[in-house]
Amino acid sequence: MLLHGDAPLAARYLAAAGLGRLLVTGDAPPLAARDPSFRLERATPGAAADVVLDLGDGAAWRKAAGVRMWGGALGGRVLLGVEPREGPPPAGAARAILETLAAGEALRALLGLAPRSHDFA
Repeated sequence: MLLHGDAPLAARYLAAAGLGRLLVTGDAPPLAARDPSFRLERATPGAAADVVLDLGDGAAWRKAAGVRMWGGALGGRVLLGVEPREGPPPAGAARAILETLAAGEALRALLGLAPRSHDFA
């Protein structure tokens, strides 16, 4: 799975869920995975992955093939699972909620379940 954007909370949830390999763009967050086979690797936005979760600028979402999700903010609303939109990234509690929902939806996609879209203020 590829995680694009500054999303240390989402990375922690994915590692804790038993994800075997997580590719991240930019700086890799420090993680303590329970599974010793867990691998955290640095990647580019276009790296091949089963699921691409873009909580950044949309670059990974645009380059991905297959299952892809984007999350961000637009007009005071937090969005997940839609095409990237222009707007500042959410901050504070809204960012934590976005990362938590995003990690859950990414796991759903990895399990073969259809990811859902979320839109909340």
